[in-house]
Amino acid sequence: MSDLHIGGLHVDYDLIEKELKHAKDIGAKILINGDVFDAIMPGDRKRYRANNLHPRMFRAGDDMIGESIRWAIEILEPYKDNILMIGDGNHDDAVARYHHIEPVKHLVIALNGAGNTKIKYGGYHGFIHVKMPVGETASRARWAHYVIHYHHGAGGAAPVTKGAITFSRASMWLEGVDAIWRGHTHHRQAGRDSKVSFNPAIQEPTERVITKDVLTLRTGSYIDTYKGTTSEELIQHGRKDGYAALWDAPNLPKGGLMLHLRCTRNKSNPNQPHVPKVIDRLEM
Repeated sequence: MSDLHIGGLHVDYDLIEKELKHAKDIGAKILINGDVFDAIMPGDRKRYRANNLHPRMFRAGDDMIGESIRWAIEILEPYKDNILMIGDGNHDDAVARYHHIEPVKHLVIALNGAGNTKIKYGGYHGFIHVKMPVGETASRARWAHYVIHYHHGAGGAAPVTKGAITFSRASMWLEGVDAIWRGHTHHRQAGRDSKVSFNPAIQEPTERVITKDVLTLRTGSYIDTYKGTTSEELIQHGRKDGYAALWDAPNLPKGGLMLHLRCTRNKSNPNQPHVPKVIDRLEM
């Protein structure tokens, strides 16, 4: 998941809770790829509107960032044993640049506490290496590997291409990955690209050309862009349009993605039947 925007007014906090609970119920691991916090502070003259902040932020007085961190701890604490990594997004990074505090780092430290929880602080980008044993016993097992490259994302919302160019660019310079994961633009989508490589180290010449599918993932946000904008609501509490609504952005599908991984013997390659492979299946 990504783009939780905790502290924002039009965030579907119930959906965040529902997805986290579902992950815990089935024993899934949780990865959060940035923009944990909305964190649009009064000093942001481009995007700040008092009506876009959740009332809880104002109850904290001057401690809005601290209150955002405490709220994130409340939301994520029950699921901390399932969380592998929490990373930064552009909203989180703005807090670090303009207010000199790294909120995601403090969130990770607080969730880890003095216990056995070992959530990784993911920064803005990196690799996730999933290693799965194949075999009857761990001592005899061969290992299946699945590598995800994540980056929170950059640039505009790309309403026409929906971020396809981003994945094309990443595919040009990334090698050895099974999936490319982005957030940021609030589009929720997935696709596959195919890469062809040549490995001269393989003994059998007919097996040196290798075709590999690469999964492209973009997790959505939890924001209802046009919530609370009927005439009656506007008269009652004034305009609460978010920045995206004023920019004429579309309302987008909300939520994260569930990736199922299963390792099996590589029956497709008769020269390397002992080499395990990973089959991925995406749940939208």
